[in-house]
This record gives sequence, C-alpha cells and structure tokens, in this order.
Amino acid sequence: MVSPKNALECFVGAWGFLNSTLVNTTTGELLPDWHSPPSGMSLWTPNGYNALIVTANDTTEPDKRPMELTQPASPSDSDSRWALVGKYSIAGGGPFHLSNVTDGSRKDREGPAGTVTGTFLTATLPSRIGPYTFTFKFYDHCKVWNLRQRVGDDKLRVAWYYKLPDIYNYG
Repeated sequence: MVSPKNALECFVGAWGFLNSTLVNTTTGELLPDWHSPPSGMSLWTPNGYNALIVTANDTTEPDKRPMELTQPASPSDSDSRWALVGKYSIAGGGPFHLSNVTDGSRKDREGPAGTVTGTFLTATLPSRIGPYTFTFKFYDHCKVWNLRQRVGDDKLRVAWYYKLPDIYNYG
C-alpha cells in the first residue's frame, strides 16, 4: 500500500462520463441499465467530498428528458413528465475515504488504484443515502478512471470517466 495522496490528487476535479455498463457476474451477460450512455458528471474536492449527477442522455434519449419543464414547477405541468426526470436522474453527495491504494505501472501509463468508501449525505433517491464502496483505477496519467461496484449478489457496475479541463486556476 502507498499513501492515498497521489490518488486524491488524481481524483480532485470534475469528471464526465464515458460509459457505464451493468454485468451479470455469473453469466457474463450485459444487463439493461437504467440508461446508456449516461450524461452527467462527478466532482471530487481536495478536502474529501464528492458529488455525482447522472441523467439520461439528451441526445440519445430525448424522450426521457422533458425539455419543456422548468423550475419552479408550474401547476399545469404533467406529473408523468416530472416522473421521467426522477426516474432517469440520480444525484448525491457526501464525504469519501480512499484505502488500499497502490501505485500504477508507469510503463503502461496506469495510475493509482484502490478502494473508495463514502456516505451520501443527500441524494435524489432516498434509498441511496448512506454508505457506498467501489474500486477504482486510473489510466492515461490520471486523465481517465474506471469504477467497479458490486450491485447485489451477481451484478457489477463498470463505469468509465474522463477528466474535464480546469476552467480556472487560482494557484
């Protein structure tokens, strides 16, 4: 094990989604996920917090993204249209902790790998409030990372993220 400092430095910033799949670990079958490819981002802070928002993709699944809705909701808005927003969106945030961190192979441009444990203190879906755990591995000099998370007894979520460019640098 190594210090989680390098892994934290890789995580800090904003990340966009590349891909997300759900796999049956018994059969190897790809399972239908709630939407694919997802749209959204995750944010990681240097003081140990993260936030995540995932939605159906505006381009590939516009029927799941009612563009006419605005906030505050209008009394004339259809509940069924708002239900689409809730059904195909998830957001959460809270503290996280890195453990079991290893260095990557410099010859393969791999970065740190390890485990993230955390707690969503707030989430759009109440059942997501609470603890979570997943493994991670960075690639391409910390410009891409992979998440692997057990979902039930025989399912594995595999997601890929890419680093979004820094907009401001106050350093």
